[in-house]
Parts: sequence; structure tokens; C-alpha cells
Amino acid sequence: MNNKKHTSSSAFTLIELLASIVVMSIISVTLLPVIGAASDGYASSRAVRSSTERAGFALDRITRIARQAPIGAGDVGVGITSATSNSIEYSDGSGVQLIGSTLEMLVPGTNPVPLCFDVDSFSVEYYADDGITNTSLTPTLTHRFVFTIATQGVELSVLVHPRVWVGQEAP
Repeated sequence: MNNKKHTSSSAFTLIELLASIVVMSIISVTLLPVIGAASDGYASSRAVRSSTERAGFALDRITRIARQAPIGAGDVGVGITSATSNSIEYSDGSGVQLIGSTLEMLVPGTNPVPLCFDVDSFSVEYYADDGITNTSLTPTLTHRFVFTIATQGVELSVLVHPRVWVGQEAP
């Protein structure tokens, strides 16, 4: 019989095993903060994308409402019944307003419909046909609206020209 011990040259010794565990532990400890930061960055970018999509949807709807603004009394200008720095209501009852942190769309004959939640600020600027003169005191003469929504660190703006001025002379 053969009393020779069989040794495998491909097996790990205990010291090699411990050394590989230590090296893997060092690599894991080094990479763990990087993975954590990457997941935090992903969550943050996802929140920004979500708030940008919501604000973009609201601005798109506001743009359509402003473009379809009714004609003013005497068939001149824009039919606006109420104009402030954070709300606008047209003579047909449509419009938008900021109540607390909710941006609402005014719908004629019904309750306001929420457009966007968690809004930090909403502003409406009113400009004459020269694009410079502020017409907030005489909103029916407004040729350009600038709507701005700020939500969760994102600010979006849009410039809108109401269609009622097509074919009208500026007063």
C-alpha cells in the first residue's frame, strides 16, 4: 500500500484564505460609500425629474389656457377679470391660482382642479406689446404672459402670447 499523503496544489491554505478575506473586506469598505452616494444621487435625480415633469405638465396646461383666453369687452384686448402676481382669471371663468402650495386650474362652473402639488412659488408677469412695459394694472392690454413655477428646487418658466391679439390692433 501506498502511505503517501495526497496534497492538492490547487487548494488554499488557511493563511491564503485569511489574506483574501482581508483584501475583499478592504475593497468592500472602500466601495460601500461610493455605492451609497450613487444610490442617493439616483434618488435625488429621480425626485428632480418627477417634480420637473409635474411642473412641465402644469405649465403646458397653463399655456393652453392663456392662448385660448377670451377676447375682452368691446372686442378689444384680453378678457381678464382678475390679475395678480400669483393668479389670473379670465372673463369666461377659466384661469389659474396658487392656494397654499397647490397650483389650481379654474374651470368654469366647477370647483378648481389641482394642477401641481408642492409648489414653492408661482408667478404671473404681464407685458405690453413692446415686451417691456408691465401691464399688471391694465391686464386687458397684456400681449405676453410669463408664467413661472418653482417646485423642489426646480424653476420652470414659459412665455405665452394670447391668440386674441391675432388680427387686432394694439390700442
